[in-house]
Amino acid sequence: MSEPGAETVPDCLRGPATQLLLGAGQPRSLPAFASLCEEGQVTDRCFVVTAGEFVVAKRIAGRLQTLSVFGPGSVLALMPALDGAPCAVSISARSDATVVEIKRSGLLALLEHEDDPGLADCLSLLAIRRLRGATNDLAQALYCALQSRDCKGRIDAMSLARIQAGSYAWLGD
Repeated sequence: MSEPGAETVPDCLRGPATQLLLGAGQPRSLPAFASLCEEGQVTDRCFVVTAGEFVVAKRIAGRLQTLSVFGPGSVLALMPALDGAPCAVSISARSDATVVEIKRSGLLALLEHEDDPGLADCLSLLAIRRLRGATNDLAQALYCALQSRDCKGRIDAMSLARIQAGSYAWLGD
């Protein structure tokens, strides 16, 4: 995808790990603009995108701002499904789309499976990649705030939203 903030699917989610995830859930079709989760909402499910695109957005100064777009192969809402904390972002279908919805209990059962640690490794790497991205965004925003005359010691709201969303590894990025 050519849009800023678009995430590429890691190679480990293109093989057997994907099949394990897909087998653990139920397919769900969504019309354009349907919501998977809302910022601040607690969810016990994560989603693997199988068709269509999803927008990850966050409220900034009372307006919903797009942070990223995800397509097939992306895993969304993993962290809230695992830790029970509220979603840091809102996720909605950009177009008609299909996901596989995986309940927390099914996901935990997969991750505890001792015969194949590949899925746990892959999801861990994906979360780490997203956390590193958030850390990099934070470093860039802080540098700008401290060094640039244009920033005048401030970090803009969109940068803060991306950092906060990324620090929750919205798996979603």
